[in-house]
Amino acid sequence: MIYADLHVHTNHSDGVCEIADVLAKAKEKGIKAIAITDHDTVDQFDEIREIGNKINIQVVKGVEMSCYDYDVFKKVHIVGLWLNENTPHIKKLCDKTLECRDNYHKDLIKELSQKGYDITYEDAKKYSKYSIVFKMNIFQALKEKYPNEMTKERYRELFASKTSKETDFKMGYIPVMKGIEAIKKDGGIAIIAHPCEYDNYNEIGKYVKYGLQGIEINHSKMKEIDYEKTLKLADKYNLAKSGGSDFHDPNLIEFGKFGLNKEQFEELKNWPRY
Repeated sequence: MIYADLHVHTNHSDGVCEIADVLAKAKEKGIKAIAITDHDTVDQFDEIREIGNKINIQVVKGVEMSCYDYDVFKKVHIVGLWLNENTPHIKKLCDKTLECRDNYHKDLIKELSQKGYDITYEDAKKYSKYSIVFKMNIFQALKEKYPNEMTKERYRELFASKTSKETDFKMGYIPVMKGIEAIKKDGGIAIIAHPCEYDNYNEIGKYVKYGLQGIEINHSKMKEIDYEKTLKLADKYNLAKSGGSDFHDPNLIEFGKFGLNKEQFEELKNWPRY
């Protein structure tokens, strides 16, 4: 039984639901502990904690940092959990990434407009009340104007295809080592998220040398082979085991299917910080 979901998004980054709705949905599915790990932002935790206390669900302060391995030109997402009240090292790096990402998405909207899509930055921004415009917000704006065309498959065609190095460099991704260091300086456990998504398996030994402390062993994007690989790597490098749904949209994924059982959660919670 899933006790804790430690990889969750809201509309403070690229999710579609308010914090209160996300926590309520998790509670309905029996989740006892949750970490909202919005991309490159930690400014919303006071609200998360307040609502969590009201509905009696344990909340963990978290973030998902958009990192990059410039040696092998791969994206690497690093989740930080149990962060300090103040997180100046994370915020400094993430604010720069958000600025770069927003500028890139402004250019992307111009490209879509030139291709014949009737869309402006303002159309997308109304779906992002709290942060910059993310790809999901652009898609939401397109879906409003082209409801029949904007399917899951079309989203993947427009936004989820393999990006070029040139595009990656424009996004202002944080070097992996700096992301891991920032999470640890701000009191958290640095965990590599869904290594299957960006084929990060071969580089994990290097990230351990950078200070990586954990790996997700249960995630919605994982296949059977990935469960085996992540567990072997956790044992090989003595990594903490984490997991979560990567919830963004209730139409795409439900709570209660991915994450940690109670024993796994308690082990992670008590993992030594170093």
